[in-house]
Amino acid sequence: MRDFDVVILGAGASGLMCASEAAVRKRRVLVLDHGPKPGRKVLVSGGGRCNFTNLHAAPAHYHSQNPHFVKSALSRFTPQDFLERVKACRIAFHEKTDGQMFCDRNARDILDLLVASAEGKGAVIECGTQVKEVRRDDAGFMVTTLKGDIQAARLVVATGGLSWPELGATDLGHKIARQFGLEVVAPAPALVGLAFPGREKTRFEGLAGIHLCVGLSCGEWGSVDDLMITHKGLSGPVILNASMVWEPGREIVVNWVPEQTVEATFEQLKLDRAAGGRGKFRVWLSRRIPRRLAERIAWNAEARGPWKALSDERLLALASDIHSYRFIPSGTFGYKEAEVTRGGVDTRELSSKTMECLKVPGLFFTGEVMDVTGELGGFNLQWAWSSGWAAGQAV
Repeated sequence: MRDFDVVILGAGASGLMCASEAAVRKRRVLVLDHGPKPGRKVLVSGGGRCNFTNLHAAPAHYHSQNPHFVKSALSRFTPQDFLERVKACRIAFHEKTDGQMFCDRNARDILDLLVASAEGKGAVIECGTQVKEVRRDDAGFMVTTLKGDIQAARLVVATGGLSWPELGATDLGHKIARQFGLEVVAPAPALVGLAFPGREKTRFEGLAGIHLCVGLSCGEWGSVDDLMITHKGLSGPVILNASMVWEPGREIVVNWVPEQTVEATFEQLKLDRAAGGRGKFRVWLSRRIPRRLAERIAWNAEARGPWKALSDERLLALASDIHSYRFIPSGTFGYKEAEVTRGGVDTRELSSKTMECLKVPGLFFTGEVMDVTGELGGFNLQWAWSSGWAAGQAV
């Protein structure tokens, strides 16, 4: 049986960050991962370029049932702190848009930074190791693997969520939390596309690949950003972010022309009616929105009839359709296409300063396994750095 000060389950972003910070504090650290290599999800992040942080990371960009939880860790290890490490390793990077920071080359640069930092400070990383059981004893925690038992005074669960199952995602972290009596917020796919119900599949048939900037709302949440039509539903940044607040049965409302009001559109449609339906608004809409989509949204809707015969009531209904297309998604595209998992270990069970379990001293959780989900654009990796750093200072 081997003995360590700290065993970390998961060689992903938060686990490797925690390992580095614990090792520099002279802790004997072992990182276990069931996958063949560390950081597989890091390598595919940002389309392979690794959107490694967002300069604007702040609590407002995170969703959780305990929204104040993220404040301490984010303020103690900031995007600038991680950026300094990137610069120190001479990794070429650039700001793509809105504070999103990407590698110039590829995500391998960030993974190499994490692995070199952890191993260089003495942490041991073992991949291809399946955890069979975790239990608590007088000495701390016993981790049973197919390669033998490991004793540790402290255990860090950094196993991630359920997204990217082809990369080996499992529910091990949630199981461990429940085993020790912690609440787990029901997990669901997040940062993922939303599927059309049957009727909408017909309406948007043949339009896959069209993308444009729209306004979108789901309940009280709203945003203006890019949307993309796919063969099975809607995707793109605005939909991915909406998926973090969408629940089955909730309505999605799309404003195809957010830069204009319903009233202005209605007035322009009345002018177009006088021009026989070939007026300025129709021309403008067909230029702003791909013509195939414009035809589906407006002009053939319910066989509206000759333009000159349309009543003000019908024109107002058309204006409303343009500004508030409503549908209830049949579901999401699932974990296979989700970038992250929302829900997870209830953060009210944890210390916001150290990530340690309040009920079980010595047990820590970091990263995506917790009920903290960041918006699209580097926020989730920043949470991995901040939460992993916080735990690394305490184990």
